[in-house]
Amino acid sequence: MPRLLSTLLLLPLSLLAAERPSVGAIRWDAWSGGGVTEQVEQTLSPEKYRFRLPWFAVVDTAGRADIKGAADGVMEQEIAYAKSAGLDYWAFLTYPEADSMSSALARYLRSPKRTDLGFCLILHQTLSVPAPRWPAERNRVVKLMQEPGYQKTHGRPLVYTFDVKTEQPTIKQRFEELRAAAKVAGLDPYFVYMGWNPARDYQAHASEGFAAVSAYAHPGTEPVFAKYLAAFEQHAWSSALANKIPYAPLVTTGWDKRPRQDHPVSWEKNAGYANQKTFPATATPGEIAAHLGRALTFVKAHPDICPANTVIIYAWNEHDEGGWLCPTWTPSGKADTSRLDAIRTVLR
Repeated sequence: MPRLLSTLLLLPLSLLAAERPSVGAIRWDAWSGGGVTEQVEQTLSPEKYRFRLPWFAVVDTAGRADIKGAADGVMEQEIAYAKSAGLDYWAFLTYPEADSMSSALARYLRSPKRTDLGFCLILHQTLSVPAPRWPAERNRVVKLMQEPGYQKTHGRPLVYTFDVKTEQPTIKQRFEELRAAAKVAGLDPYFVYMGWNPARDYQAHASEGFAAVSAYAHPGTEPVFAKYLAAFEQHAWSSALANKIPYAPLVTTGWDKRPRQDHPVSWEKNAGYANQKTFPATATPGEIAAHLGRALTFVKAHPDICPANTVIIYAWNEHDEGGWLCPTWTPSGKADTSRLDAIRTVLR
């Protein structure tokens, strides 16, 4: 057994008691309408994948999934589910304000229940909008960081970035402009770079203004989920520890993109997984809860490399990519909350 895992297993569960690290879950909101929703309805309509559908989906008599995440009350119920399980915040993958992929964030911000759950941003397409739209998007991000309930670490707004290509001059300039605009607003964001290799990512991006590194997801070909987790914890957590890299641990709930092999989506051209033969098995709720427990113990045991005192989970609702906590559809109409029930035992 790797030394890191054996050490974590020996640490008492009491470390997870009072003042535990904050826990967030990534939101990728393809379920609220528009062209993206139409495509994920196709990826998850086959009977073998329907167990992944979000709880608010409807399957008609022909077996077609109808997903209406923008329906009245859906956001409020999602907040209630997340709060009940003990999550502290959602990290919204940001898209331009007018994009249908931004509608869930807008509904969250309008919800009277938003005070029950914090939020933060994962900068994504924001930094690559057409030039005329950039100033408005920059100002929008700064305004969002000032919203009530925005997740903070040490008083600083927590901001993740994913697939932000700072090696490109335009993106690098925009990121610098965003940091400057935040400073003018009296903010000092805690930027976390989501990459693939902690040591390499921190070395490449610390000088750009990133306080720590993390990851968005973890692709894999290991079919046994427990082995997939063990390899990931060694690859990412152990690497950060060995290299003394400021790190916000990722907890992964899976990676299985076979629905998109069967029904390719328009935004992933020539994807590397297209011909992949094996994916990790579907996680059990207990495996996810144990993985989360180890992450919390890791953070508490290593405050020197986990200064943000937070854990980020992939994901709340990456249903057709293989990672989700959001309750799912069942033929009976009763939502399957087993994953949230499991992590509640760790967080509550």
